[in-house]
Amino acid sequence: MVIFLAMSAPELYKLNNLRFLNLSNAGFEGQIPHEISRLRRLVTLDLSSTFTTSSHRLKLEEPNIAMVLQNLTAITKLYLDGVAIFAKREEWCHVLSSLHKLRVLSISSCNLHGPIDSSLAKLVTLNILKLSHNNLSSTVPESFVNFSNLVTLELRNCGLNGYFPKGIFQIPTLKVLDVSNNHDLRGSLPNFQPSGSLHDMILSNTNFSGKLPGAISNLKQLSIIDLSYCKFNGTLPDSILELTQLVHLDLSSNYFTGSLPSFNMSKNLTYISVSYNYLTGVLPSSHFEGLKNLATIDLGFNFFNGSLPSSLLKLPYLRELKLPYNQLYGILEEFVTASPLLEMLDLGGNNLQGPIPLSIFNLRELRVIQLHSNKFNGTIQLDSIRRLSNLIEFGLSHNNVIVDIDYRNDSDPSSFPNLTTLMLSSCKLRGIPIFLRNLSTLLYLDLADNEIEGSIPHWIWQLEYVVHLNLSKNSFTDLEPSVWNLSSNLLDIDLSSNQLQGHLPFIPKFVNYLDYSNNRFGSNIPMDIGNRLPYASFLSLSNNSLHGQIPKSLCNVSSLELLDLSHNNFVGVIPKCIKTLSSTLRVLSFGGNKLKGHIPDTLPNSCDLRLLDLSDNLLGGTIPKSLANCQRLLVLNLGKNLLSDKFPCFLSNISTLRIMDLSLNQLHGSIRCPRSNNDWEMLHIVDLASNNFSGAIPGALLNSWKAMKQEGISVGKEFGHLYINLVDFYGFKTFKDLMSHLDKYIVSKIATLVTNTSSSILDQGSSDSSNVVDAYRYQNSITITNKGQQVKFVRIQRAFTYLDMSSNNFEGPIPNELMQFKALIALNLSNNALSGHIPSSIGNLKNLESLDLSNNSFRGEIPIQLASLSFLGYLNLSFNHLVGEIPMGTQIQSFDSDSFEGNEELCGPPLIHNCNNDTVLTRVTSHSHTGQSSIDWNLLSIELGFIFGFGIFTFPLILWRRWRLWYFKHVDEMLHRIIPQLDFVYVHREGQRYRTLRWRY
Repeated sequence: MVIFLAMSAPELYKLNNLRFLNLSNAGFEGQIPHEISRLRRLVTLDLSSTFTTSSHRLKLEEPNIAMVLQNLTAITKLYLDGVAIFAKREEWCHVLSSLHKLRVLSISSCNLHGPIDSSLAKLVTLNILKLSHNNLSSTVPESFVNFSNLVTLELRNCGLNGYFPKGIFQIPTLKVLDVSNNHDLRGSLPNFQPSGSLHDMILSNTNFSGKLPGAISNLKQLSIIDLSYCKFNGTLPDSILELTQLVHLDLSSNYFTGSLPSFNMSKNLTYISVSYNYLTGVLPSSHFEGLKNLATIDLGFNFFNGSLPSSLLKLPYLRELKLPYNQLYGILEEFVTASPLLEMLDLGGNNLQGPIPLSIFNLRELRVIQLHSNKFNGTIQLDSIRRLSNLIEFGLSHNNVIVDIDYRNDSDPSSFPNLTTLMLSSCKLRGIPIFLRNLSTLLYLDLADNEIEGSIPHWIWQLEYVVHLNLSKNSFTDLEPSVWNLSSNLLDIDLSSNQLQGHLPFIPKFVNYLDYSNNRFGSNIPMDIGNRLPYASFLSLSNNSLHGQIPKSLCNVSSLELLDLSHNNFVGVIPKCIKTLSSTLRVLSFGGNKLKGHIPDTLPNSCDLRLLDLSDNLLGGTIPKSLANCQRLLVLNLGKNLLSDKFPCFLSNISTLRIMDLSLNQLHGSIRCPRSNNDWEMLHIVDLASNNFSGAIPGALLNSWKAMKQEGISVGKEFGHLYINLVDFYGFKTFKDLMSHLDKYIVSKIATLVTNTSSSILDQGSSDSSNVVDAYRYQNSITITNKGQQVKFVRIQRAFTYLDMSSNNFEGPIPNELMQFKALIALNLSNNALSGHIPSSIGNLKNLESLDLSNNSFRGEIPIQLASLSFLGYLNLSFNHLVGEIPMGTQIQSFDSDSFEGNEELCGPPLIHNCNNDTVLTRVTSHSHTGQSSIDWNLLSIELGFIFGFGIFTFPLILWRRWRLWYFKHVDEMLHRIIPQLDFVYVHREGQRYRTLRWRY
């Protein structure tokens, strides 16, 4: 081509005195001519190009870099960015190190390979060194510290590893340091010297750690600090306020704690982000006063509390204010004085309350409004968004807000903004807004948990660019017929928890997340379903009436992370090919079906299962030995089957196991394991009931269950509910990843729409459903016997500890190790052959709410310490050989006599026989009073009875703590049964643990 010939023209290389040659971004391609080496007096050579991804680019291959540069000994500035350099390992280092006069070396995106050779240290005059976007896979040589004249060092995205030399930070001339996007590069910050001249310090996406030193204030010229996505910790030093030249500060995604320091001395600050840390405290208004240039504030995903500082919204050039997922509370003020330039307002995931100020709809530049997951109330007219012509995201989900739809104006869709994201979950909608049918820009639609009835309209599948659709938790009964033959670009679809029936709906071609659970579908699963789901990672069809066999084609879904077919009517056997999924599969739930045969013993070493639920089937045989390969298993539920095997000691090497349910099988033998020192430290729910286990309960095994011993399961200091992470941080599929499968035209159109759409919203959408908490978190239910009744726990609290060994053949005494389970809430050892005394150390189990020791051979007296268990709500000691008086205590006397029957030598309340062999007398009222005096006594008895009754009820509440605890406990239980929205939580006050009721959101 003409341009290339021009570069090859011999006249160019006859310019013997040429000193400056700049051909950057000139469109040249192909091999760089070796004739350049004739230009011996060149001082500056610039052949760089910004088109580094093009196959049509310059290259140094034959002749290679050595042949082209060998005579250019006078060169001081060399720019080869974007040139494809073909060189063996560190060969390029040796060539460049011979150019001793080099002051600028810029060779980014040149396909170079490492390691970085120490010979580069010969370039002692270097001012600028840029090696970014090469695959160096190397450490940073310690000799770089000797570049005493270095001003700029850019090594981003080079695959660097090892420790970064601290001395480089102390080079007195260094102004720009960028080593970002080197995930394996470790290091920490030094105590900076007062002579430091750093202007830009960019360490993002590395493995740097440690504290932010107070001496950072010595870097008086510091303008850009980017430490995002590292592992820094500790508090933010107050000295940071002395950085008066600061323009850009990004400390997001670290482990910083403590309060946020003031930045009001940094008058030039335009950007601040400290999101995804552990910062706490109130946000004082004074911290942000006077920052007139501040455009972006991102303080999301921390633990800030208090009200929203009024000074934030008054900043004149503020464009983005992001405070999601903190603990802010109070009422939002009107937005009268807010910045007219405000484009993004994200206050989701807080505790803000009161009505949403209508003045928010006067901020005409707003593009994003996210107020979801708060406590806002009142009514919002959806028509209000018509005023915001630039609006692309609108989220009010999970509040107490009623969104009112005015259908009168829906015929004019052009008056609504071109939304890409609409989140109106739990907004008491009674219908789907009609204007959506003509909204060609829509990508993300969440109308879950509303009051929408009838059919899902066919037009909703014709929205060409919708990639996320959540219509779960409504009352839809069917889909309009014309949907069946439609092709959709949906990536995530959630129709769970409706009343849909008949055949399974169509399956979108590119779907990643599919949830049709909790409906009334009653068909077979298509045998080729696996071939229709090439990109699926989440598939839940649970709690329907599906029947037939589980299709083997599901084994073809190579990216599947969750497969939940539980609580249907499937028959046949578990496909053996399920082993092919185990390296990606994290949740496998086939419980509650009619499956027969054996559990396949084919799980490979790469098994990544976190939850396996095959309960409530007809499975026989043994527990598969290959299950021991699942080293990250959290939940194992094989209960209610026909398994015939010994206790699975071979699973004791799974240290992560938290829940083990083997109940209602035909397991037998001792549960003693050869090595029990550190087996199953995290176990907090164990159900071995209704098997044929025998022998003594081994104390050594119990001693290793450390989570049972510590109140609140402080192993890992975890509270809340147990969930399964479907993906790890680095394995998480972003919206961009999922979109890569779509048609190129669709991708280009969607890319245009998402340019200004919050990526976090779209990424969250790729894994959102009624069974997912936040994003990528799955919760599993379990049914246990508690307080004498079968209870299904839809959400399992981490702090709930449960041990059931009932209906077996265990014998011998209760081991002392069991009395160390201070966290235990429910204990059932009934229907065994246990003997000996009930240990007095049972008083250690202070959190116990349910205790069943019935139908054993316990003897002796009931220990008085049992009366001190103030949380005990269920007790059954019946049919043993207990003797003596039932200990006195409000809690014990509150139980029925059924709790103690079958112990012939037991006496005292609540039994009808006292301990003197006399029957407790029943009061008899005399009616012998007559005449006038009888009337007087009746009047007086009413008055005295009222006073006595009021006093006998009230005074113990005031004066007797045990009675007060018993009374309020039963009131709480009554409220918990009547009002399902209330849930029990445990709190610690003054060193004591209390159970209280809180409203469930």
